[in-house]
Amino acid sequence: MPRKLDPSLTVKDHFAQLVHELYSLGDGRDGSEAWQLQRSRVRGFQECGRLLGLMDLEDVQAIIDAAHLDIFGEARLDRRERIDGIGAKAERGEWDDFDSPAYERYKQKAP
Repeated sequence: MPRKLDPSLTVKDHFAQLVHELYSLGDGRDGSEAWQLQRSRVRGFQECGRLLGLMDLEDVQAIIDAAHLDIFGEARLDRRERIDGIGAKAERGEWDDFDSPAYERYKQKAP
């Protein structure tokens, strides 16, 4: 059952609370139903806030980044690189990214 929103909070405060609750459930890698449900709430609330002009994309991203830093103790992009980056894959023995020759991986794309 959805909880009742506190009327003393602003839309951005409510959004921050929802995002904090989402990250408190983890990062979603386990595929839990609770995380998926909370993510849907976050997405719906942010769409509504943006549609009504009460938040913009910069506000949304700043709130998400702040909640991620608070819960996980590291920046969102830093954590993603640590978990999913090439260095992390190599440490885990996942070499798929290295199957092609280096000159193909690193060649510059023509404009």
